[in-house]
Amino acid sequence: MPVRIAASSLTRVRRSTTVLAVAAAGALVLSGCSDSGLSSGVAAVVDGKEITVAQVQEATKEFNTLPVSPTTPTDVLTLLVYGDLAEQAHREAGNPPITDAQLVNDLRGGGLQNPSESVIDLYRSINYLQSAQQLPPTEGLTIEVNPRYGEWDAENGQVVAQTPEWITQVTGAEAQN
Repeated sequence: MPVRIAASSLTRVRRSTTVLAVAAAGALVLSGCSDSGLSSGVAAVVDGKEITVAQVQEATKEFNTLPVSPTTPTDVLTLLVYGDLAEQAHREAGNPPITDAQLVNDLRGGGLQNPSESVIDLYRSINYLQSAQQLPPTEGLTIEVNPRYGEWDAENGQVVAQTPEWITQVTGAEAQN
């Protein structure tokens, strides 16, 4: 009987230790995600204007229902970062503004019957960037990106997805073990 009690106590201690180890590891991973200073619901901040994670997710989901090449949340975030800049460049080029009604009409024509404000903003940015035919400069802007999406590459003018250091690639031989 004492052996059985000792064994079950040891099992409980091992489970408790495992639970604590998993909790500590989880806390470390989560604390590593908060280095950017952005709250978990914010995908990026461009000169004080927030782009939320929900906006990026919603725009990506809806845009990918259109008959176009699928896009990633990282690419959607890049396009949303350019939203106001692209609009400004479009207007400075002497082009007329693109109305929400025009954008909604185009999106409905593509099969998206009830486009959200997020996908309308994305589509607006795409249209303004196409008319500008080049990316507007971002020098002097403060662009902060949630590490979940990557980091802002000012030289290339885009959000670049990053693989965290703690994620390693598994090769064929290692994957079989």
